[in-house]
Amino acid sequence: MSYCSDVKNELGQLRLSPCCRYAFAYGLMLFGRAFSAARISMQTTNPEMAALYAKTLEGLFGVKATLACGGSKRPTYKAEVLSAGDRLKILACFDYGITEDVICEELVQKDCCAASFLRGAFLACGNILDPDLEYRAEFAVHSGALANEMGGFLAAHGLRFKKSTRGRGYVLYTKDSTQIEDFLTLIGAPRRTLDMMNTKIIKSVKNKINRANNCDNANISKTVEASYRQRKAIEYLEQNDRLYSLPQELINAALLRKNNPDAPLKELCNLSEERLTVSGLNHRLTKLVEIAEDSADHE
Repeated sequence: MSYCSDVKNELGQLRLSPCCRYAFAYGLMLFGRAFSAARISMQTTNPEMAALYAKTLEGLFGVKATLACGGSKRPTYKAEVLSAGDRLKILACFDYGITEDVICEELVQKDCCAASFLRGAFLACGNILDPDLEYRAEFAVHSGALANEMGGFLAAHGLRFKKSTRGRGYVLYTKDSTQIEDFLTLIGAPRRTLDMMNTKIIKSVKNKINRANNCDNANISKTVEASYRQRKAIEYLEQNDRLYSLPQELINAALLRKNNPDAPLKELCNLSEERLTVSGLNHRLTKLVEIAEDSADHE
Protein backbone atom coordinates (compact mmCIF):
# COMPACT_ATOMS: atom_id res chain seq x y z
CA MET A 1 0.00 0.00 0.00
CA SER A 2 1.27 3.46 -0.89
CA TYR A 3 2.06 6.26 1.53
CA CYS A 4 -0.87 8.28 0.17
CA SER A 5 -3.29 5.37 0.70
CA ASP A 6 -2.11 5.03 4.30
CA VAL A 7 -2.71 8.73 4.93
CA LYS A 8 -6.15 8.64 3.32
CA ASN A 9 -7.22 5.53 5.21
CA GLU A 10 -6.25 7.19 8.50
CA LEU A 11 -8.17 10.36 7.59
CA GLY A 12 -11.20 8.33 6.53
CA GLN A 13 -11.48 6.85 10.00
CA LEU A 14 -11.72 10.20 11.79
CA ARG A 15 -15.01 10.96 13.49
CA LEU A 16 -16.94 13.99 12.34
CA SER A 17 -18.93 16.36 14.51
CA PRO A 18 -22.57 16.74 13.40
CA CYS A 19 -21.97 20.22 11.90
CA CYS A 20 -19.10 18.94 9.76
CA ARG A 21 -20.77 15.92 8.15
CA TYR A 22 -22.30 17.82 5.26
CA ALA A 23 -19.12 19.83 4.61
CA PHE A 24 -17.13 16.59 4.48
CA ALA A 25 -19.63 14.93 2.14
CA TYR A 26 -19.69 18.04 -0.03
CA GLY A 27 -15.91 18.00 -0.47
CA LEU A 28 -15.97 14.26 -1.15
CA MET A 29 -18.61 14.57 -3.89
CA LEU A 30 -17.67 17.93 -5.39
CA PHE A 31 -14.12 16.71 -6.07
CA GLY A 32 -15.14 13.21 -7.10
CA ARG A 33 -15.33 12.05 -10.68
CA ALA A 34 -18.71 13.72 -11.26
CA PHE A 35 -21.21 15.79 -9.26
CA SER A 36 -24.24 16.80 -11.32
CA ALA A 37 -27.81 15.83 -12.07
CA ALA A 38 -26.49 13.56 -14.83
CA ARG A 39 -23.95 11.73 -12.66
CA ILE A 40 -22.68 11.57 -9.10
CA SER A 41 -19.72 9.23 -8.79
CA MET A 42 -16.23 8.68 -7.47
CA GLN A 43 -13.42 6.66 -9.06
CA THR A 44 -10.31 5.64 -7.16
CA THR A 45 -7.62 3.00 -6.86
CA ASN A 46 -8.27 2.85 -3.10
CA PRO A 47 -11.15 0.46 -2.21
CA GLU A 48 -11.50 1.99 1.27
CA MET A 49 -12.23 5.42 -0.26
CA ALA A 50 -14.91 4.01 -2.57
CA ALA A 51 -16.53 2.28 0.40
CA LEU A 52 -16.31 5.48 2.48
CA TYR A 53 -17.99 7.43 -0.32
CA ALA A 54 -20.91 4.99 -0.43
CA LYS A 55 -21.18 4.87 3.37
CA THR A 56 -21.20 8.68 3.63
CA LEU A 57 -24.01 9.06 1.08
CA GLU A 58 -26.12 6.39 2.70
CA GLY A 59 -25.60 7.78 6.20
CA LEU A 60 -26.47 11.38 5.29
CA PHE A 61 -29.04 11.04 2.54
CA GLY A 62 -30.31 7.48 2.76
CA VAL A 63 -29.02 7.00 -0.78
CA LYS A 64 -27.30 3.81 -1.90
CA ALA A 65 -24.31 4.08 -4.21
CA THR A 66 -23.36 1.01 -6.21
CA LEU A 67 -19.78 -0.22 -5.92
CA ALA A 68 -17.91 -1.76 -8.82
CA CYS A 69 -14.32 -2.79 -9.59
CA GLY A 70 -12.66 -2.72 -12.99
CA GLY A 71 -9.33 -2.23 -14.68
CA SER A 72 -7.14 -4.90 -16.25
CA LYS A 73 -3.68 -3.67 -15.20
CA ARG A 74 -4.54 -1.81 -12.01
CA PRO A 75 -7.78 -2.30 -10.02
CA THR A 76 -10.05 0.75 -10.16
CA TYR A 77 -12.98 1.12 -7.79
CA LYS A 78 -16.09 3.15 -8.57
CA ALA A 79 -18.96 4.29 -6.39
CA GLU A 80 -21.93 5.79 -8.25
CA VAL A 81 -25.46 7.00 -7.56
CA LEU A 82 -27.48 5.44 -10.37
CA SER A 83 -30.92 6.78 -9.47
CA ALA A 84 -31.74 10.15 -11.04
CA GLY A 85 -34.13 10.88 -8.16
CA ASP A 86 -31.43 10.20 -5.60
CA ARG A 87 -29.00 12.48 -7.45
CA LEU A 88 -31.51 15.35 -7.41
CA LYS A 89 -32.17 14.70 -3.73
CA ILE A 90 -28.44 15.09 -2.95
CA LEU A 91 -28.01 18.20 -5.12
CA ALA A 92 -31.01 19.85 -3.47
CA CYS A 93 -29.41 19.46 -0.05
CA PHE A 94 -26.57 21.71 -1.19
CA ASP A 95 -28.50 24.04 -3.53
CA TYR A 96 -25.86 22.97 -6.02
CA GLY A 97 -26.15 24.73 -9.38
CA ILE A 98 -28.35 27.52 -8.03
CA THR A 99 -25.64 29.97 -6.92
CA GLU A 100 -22.81 31.25 -9.12
CA ASP A 101 -20.18 30.06 -6.67
CA VAL A 102 -18.87 26.54 -7.14
CA ILE A 103 -18.02 26.09 -3.45
CA CYS A 104 -21.00 26.69 -1.13
CA GLU A 105 -19.73 29.18 1.45
CA GLU A 106 -22.53 28.45 3.93
CA LEU A 107 -21.23 24.91 4.45
CA VAL A 108 -17.66 25.94 5.20
CA GLN A 109 -17.99 29.04 7.38
CA LYS A 110 -16.80 27.34 10.57
CA ASP A 111 -13.13 26.43 10.79
CA CYS A 112 -13.96 22.84 11.69
CA CYS A 113 -16.32 22.55 8.69
CA ALA A 114 -13.73 24.10 6.36
CA ALA A 115 -11.17 21.54 7.55
CA SER A 116 -13.67 18.70 7.02
CA PHE A 117 -14.47 20.01 3.54
CA LEU A 118 -10.78 20.02 2.63
CA ARG A 119 -10.38 16.52 4.06
CA GLY A 120 -13.25 15.25 1.91
CA ALA A 121 -11.79 16.95 -1.17
CA PHE A 122 -8.37 15.45 -0.49
CA LEU A 123 -9.82 11.95 -0.06
CA ALA A 124 -11.64 12.34 -3.38
CA CYS A 125 -8.89 13.74 -5.61
CA GLY A 126 -5.80 14.41 -3.52
CA ASN A 127 -2.38 12.85 -3.57
CA ILE A 128 0.64 13.14 -1.31
CA LEU A 129 4.09 11.67 -1.89
CA ASP A 130 6.21 9.90 0.68
CA PRO A 131 8.35 12.67 2.24
CA ASP A 132 11.31 10.28 2.30
CA LEU A 133 11.28 10.53 -1.49
CA GLU A 134 9.85 13.95 -2.34
CA TYR A 135 7.77 16.76 -0.84
CA ARG A 136 4.55 17.15 -2.84
CA ALA A 137 0.83 17.37 -2.11
CA GLU A 138 -1.80 18.00 -4.76
CA PHE A 139 -5.45 18.06 -5.81
CA ALA A 140 -6.38 16.82 -9.31
CA VAL A 141 -9.39 18.93 -10.30
CA HIS A 142 -11.52 18.39 -13.41
CA SER A 143 -12.89 21.96 -13.70
CA GLY A 144 -10.98 25.19 -14.19
CA ALA A 145 -13.59 27.20 -12.25
CA LEU A 146 -13.45 24.73 -9.38
CA ALA A 147 -9.63 24.78 -9.42
CA ASN A 148 -9.66 28.59 -9.18
CA GLU A 149 -12.12 28.62 -6.30
CA MET A 150 -10.27 25.86 -4.49
CA GLY A 151 -6.99 27.75 -4.89
CA GLY A 152 -8.61 30.81 -3.32
CA PHE A 153 -10.15 28.70 -0.56
CA LEU A 154 -6.77 27.16 0.29
CA ALA A 155 -5.12 30.60 0.25
CA ALA A 156 -7.77 31.92 2.65
CA HIS A 157 -6.64 29.24 5.09
CA GLY A 158 -2.95 30.09 4.74
CA LEU A 159 -2.13 27.42 2.15
CA ARG A 160 -0.41 28.48 -1.07
CA PHE A 161 -0.96 25.90 -3.80
CA LYS A 162 0.17 26.53 -7.38
CA LYS A 163 -2.01 25.65 -10.37
CA SER A 164 -1.01 23.79 -13.51
CA THR A 165 -2.73 21.75 -16.20
CA ARG A 166 -2.62 17.97 -16.53
CA GLY A 167 -4.28 16.48 -19.59
CA ARG A 168 -7.78 17.94 -19.73
CA GLY A 169 -7.81 18.78 -16.03
CA TYR A 170 -6.00 20.96 -13.52
CA VAL A 171 -3.68 20.35 -10.62
CA LEU A 172 -3.31 22.41 -7.45
CA TYR A 173 -0.01 21.48 -5.84
CA THR A 174 2.71 22.48 -3.41
CA LYS A 175 6.25 21.22 -2.94
CA ASP A 176 6.82 23.31 0.17
CA SER A 177 7.27 20.95 3.12
CA THR A 178 6.05 23.56 5.63
CA GLN A 179 2.88 24.11 3.59
CA ILE A 180 2.30 20.35 3.45
CA GLU A 181 2.77 20.12 7.23
CA ASP A 182 0.21 22.90 7.77
CA PHE A 183 -2.20 21.21 5.38
CA LEU A 184 -1.92 17.81 7.08
CA THR A 185 -2.46 19.41 10.48
CA LEU A 186 -5.51 21.29 9.22
CA ILE A 187 -7.25 18.24 7.76
CA GLY A 188 -6.65 16.14 10.86
CA ALA A 189 -3.34 14.29 10.36
CA PRO A 190 -1.01 15.82 12.99
CA ARG A 191 0.86 12.54 13.42
CA ARG A 192 1.83 12.63 9.76
CA THR A 193 2.97 16.22 10.28
CA LEU A 194 5.30 15.10 13.07
CA ASP A 195 6.57 12.26 10.89
CA MET A 196 7.37 14.77 8.14
CA MET A 197 9.17 17.05 10.60
CA ASN A 198 11.26 14.08 11.77
CA THR A 199 12.01 13.20 8.15
CA LYS A 200 13.22 16.76 7.52
CA ILE A 201 15.48 16.60 10.57
CA ILE A 202 16.96 13.26 9.47
CA LYS A 203 17.49 14.58 5.92
CA SER A 204 19.15 17.71 7.29
CA VAL A 205 21.53 15.66 9.46
CA LYS A 206 22.37 13.37 6.53
CA ASN A 207 23.06 16.37 4.30
CA LYS A 208 25.37 17.87 6.92
CA ILE A 209 27.22 14.56 7.26
CA ASN A 210 27.53 14.29 3.47
CA ARG A 211 28.82 17.86 3.21
CA ALA A 212 31.32 17.19 6.00
CA ASN A 213 32.46 13.97 4.30
CA ASN A 214 32.78 15.75 0.95
CA CYS A 215 34.79 18.49 2.63
CA ASP A 216 37.02 15.92 4.35
CA ASN A 217 37.52 14.06 1.06
CA ALA A 218 38.38 17.32 -0.69
CA ASN A 219 40.87 18.20 2.05
CA ILE A 220 42.43 14.74 1.83
CA SER A 221 42.79 15.11 -1.93
CA LYS A 222 44.42 18.52 -1.49
CA THR A 223 46.78 17.10 1.17
CA VAL A 224 47.78 14.16 -1.03
CA GLU A 225 48.34 16.43 -4.03
CA ALA A 226 50.39 18.91 -2.02
CA SER A 227 52.49 16.12 -0.49
CA TYR A 228 53.20 14.70 -3.94
CA ARG A 229 54.34 18.08 -5.29
CA GLN A 230 56.54 18.63 -2.23
CA ARG A 231 58.20 15.20 -2.50
CA LYS A 232 58.84 15.62 -6.22
CA ALA A 233 60.39 19.04 -5.55
CA ILE A 234 62.64 17.65 -2.80
CA GLU A 235 63.64 14.74 -5.04
CA TYR A 236 64.54 17.19 -7.85
CA LEU A 237 66.60 19.39 -5.54
CA GLU A 238 68.50 16.37 -4.19
CA GLN A 239 69.24 14.99 -7.64
CA ASN A 240 70.57 18.38 -8.76
CA ASP A 241 72.68 18.94 -5.61
CA ARG A 242 70.60 21.98 -4.65
CA LEU A 243 68.91 20.83 -1.46
CA TYR A 244 71.79 21.07 1.02
CA SER A 245 72.86 24.49 -0.19
CA LEU A 246 69.54 25.92 1.02
CA PRO A 247 68.93 27.52 4.45
CA GLN A 248 68.81 25.03 7.31
CA GLU A 249 65.09 25.59 8.04
CA LEU A 250 64.26 24.54 4.46
CA ILE A 251 66.54 21.49 4.71
CA ASN A 252 64.82 20.45 7.96
CA ALA A 253 61.37 20.87 6.35
CA ALA A 254 62.48 18.83 3.33
CA LEU A 255 63.76 15.97 5.49
CA LEU A 256 60.55 15.98 7.53
CA ARG A 257 58.50 15.54 4.40
CA LYS A 258 60.86 13.04 2.82
CA ASN A 259 60.85 10.79 5.89
CA ASN A 260 57.07 11.10 6.40
CA PRO A 261 55.61 11.22 2.89
CA ASP A 262 51.94 10.68 3.84
CA ALA A 263 51.75 12.62 7.10
CA PRO A 264 49.57 15.75 7.28
CA LEU A 265 51.20 19.04 8.21
CA LYS A 266 49.98 18.96 11.81
CA GLU A 267 51.62 15.59 12.35
CA LEU A 268 54.86 16.81 10.75
CA CYS A 269 54.91 19.73 13.18
CA ASN A 270 54.62 17.30 16.09
CA LEU A 271 57.50 15.23 14.69
CA SER A 272 59.76 18.23 14.25
CA GLU A 273 62.53 18.85 16.81
CA GLU A 274 61.99 22.58 16.49
CA ARG A 275 58.73 24.33 17.33
CA LEU A 276 56.75 24.78 14.14
CA THR A 277 53.27 25.96 13.31
CA VAL A 278 51.26 24.41 10.50
CA SER A 279 51.28 27.66 8.54
CA GLY A 280 55.04 28.05 9.11
CA LEU A 281 55.82 24.54 7.90
CA ASN A 282 53.48 24.94 4.95
CA HIS A 283 55.31 28.15 4.00
CA ARG A 284 58.66 26.34 4.02
CA LEU A 285 57.43 23.42 1.93
CA THR A 286 55.79 25.79 -0.52
CA LYS A 287 59.11 27.63 -0.79
CA LEU A 288 60.87 24.35 -1.65
CA VAL A 289 58.36 23.71 -4.44
CA GLU A 290 58.86 27.24 -5.80
CA ILE A 291 62.66 26.88 -5.76
CA ALA A 292 62.47 23.53 -7.58
CA GLU A 293 60.06 24.83 -10.20
CA ASP A 294 62.14 27.98 -10.73
CA SER A 295 65.29 25.88 -11.14
CA ALA A 296 63.58 23.59 -13.65
CA ASP A 297 62.35 26.56 -15.67
CA HIS A 298 65.92 27.92 -16.01
CA GLU A 299 67.48 24.69 -17.15
